[in-house]
Amino acid sequence: MADEVFSPNKLRSIVAARGGFATSEKFEVIFTASKWNLSSIGINSDFKYLCENVALPTKSISGTDKFIYGINYQMPYRHAYPEIAMTFYCTKHMAEKKAFDKWQNGIVNPHTGDLSYYDEYTCDITVKKFHKDAVDFTKPVYAIKLEKAWPSIVAEIQLTHSAGNEITRLPVTFQYKKWVKSTQA
Repeated sequence: MADEVFSPNKLRSIVAARGGFATSEKFEVIFTASKWNLSSIGINSDFKYLCENVALPTKSISGTDKFIYGINYQMPYRHAYPEIAMTFYCTKHMAEKKAFDKWQNGIVNPHTGDLSYYDEYTCDITVKKFHKDAVDFTKPVYAIKLEKAWPSIVAEIQLTHSAGNEITRLPVTFQYKKWVKSTQA
């Protein structure tokens, strides 16, 4: 079979047959904990509206050198799940910053350095992506669940007099055990 020559019309027909291109807007991020109460630190359902951006996370397979005879090669041996970053809008009284600070203080006590039990500070985070024309937000086109997530970095917030009325944003980085395709998609 000969290679096809690229054709914009062929690309259009392929994309049209698949319902168009996916766009990056219309998503939600939902925090759920089974062993502890997220609302006790200020994390509630409002956070799905205050999340400005999130990336669908990477999943990679780690490899190790395999050498029996001749040329060595990489052999896969496990999945690897790097951290994920999200950015949240901050409201007038910085409730979002206070909530994530409280969450981190619940992981490692800032006065004693004592660590909490894993199940007492982790939660699942579901990221749902909806079609750009969606009106029914119960049926995402794609959804993943980060299992046993916790905020490893509550990053700095830039304050400046020259920004005017710019909305304050809070970058937060999460570690997690693994991610799986959610049953909700």
